[in-house]
Amino acid sequence: MTSGIKLISFDLDNTLWDVEPVLHAAEATTQAWLEEFCPKLFKRFSPEQLRQARMEYWHNHPEFRHLITRVRRDSLRIKMIEAGYCLLDAIELADMAMEIFLDARHKIHFYDDALSTLNQLSPSYKLAAISNGNANPTRLGLHQFSFHLSAEEVGAAKPSPEPFELAMAMASISPDQMIHVGDCPKDDIAAAASLGIKTIWLNRNNQAWPRAEVQPDRTVTTLSQLANAIFELEHPNHSFQAQSA
Repeated sequence: MTSGIKLISFDLDNTLWDVEPVLHAAEATTQAWLEEFCPKLFKRFSPEQLRQARMEYWHNHPEFRHLITRVRRDSLRIKMIEAGYCLLDAIELADMAMEIFLDARHKIHFYDDALSTLNQLSPSYKLAAISNGNANPTRLGLHQFSFHLSAEEVGAAKPSPEPFELAMAMASISPDQMIHVGDCPKDDIAAAASLGIKTIWLNRNNQAWPRAEVQPDRTVTTLSQLANAIFELEHPNHSFQAQSA
């Protein structure tokens, strides 16, 4: 590598895969398990009531905002106890339900260009994942990443600077040696740019850029365009096609 870029970090949900169908399927799988093995819970609470309880717990405990697995597990424990389970049973059943959810949470379908792009970039750059979600790249077999920083592990969620600062520290680089790729204008692009990190916005739906105070360094509509965008950032006076010829 002859350029100054050493690290390319990626968001995960809605960057490497569409997260909404994954979460819907995980919710349905977990609900079916709870209905079978926790009948007292569903005699007392509907799925919507359980969802609302989770949202209320999250709202009432801002200190846990980045601990999404804990919020889901602990709010379920509370409703288990309210449904008549003893504390030990509530803890055990909620833990088992979380494993069911997490297993289904990792049954994702990558965007068609995701794995090929990671494979294309990994020989030349150190790659990292920076995510607010609870998907684990290792569990998904994404060996292309040198490390993964989740909000739960870091203790702070994007757009807080801590995940990006830790990534730079772990890679022993400065902001001008890093590019962050993500779909969220606030959590990914604005947050990274505020630290001097170069940014590439993945805008698959061709939406208008929503923030006036900051702009992504590059915008792509597919990950297959990423190598071109990175080359342009590294070599602003050259064309990617000419370099590749």
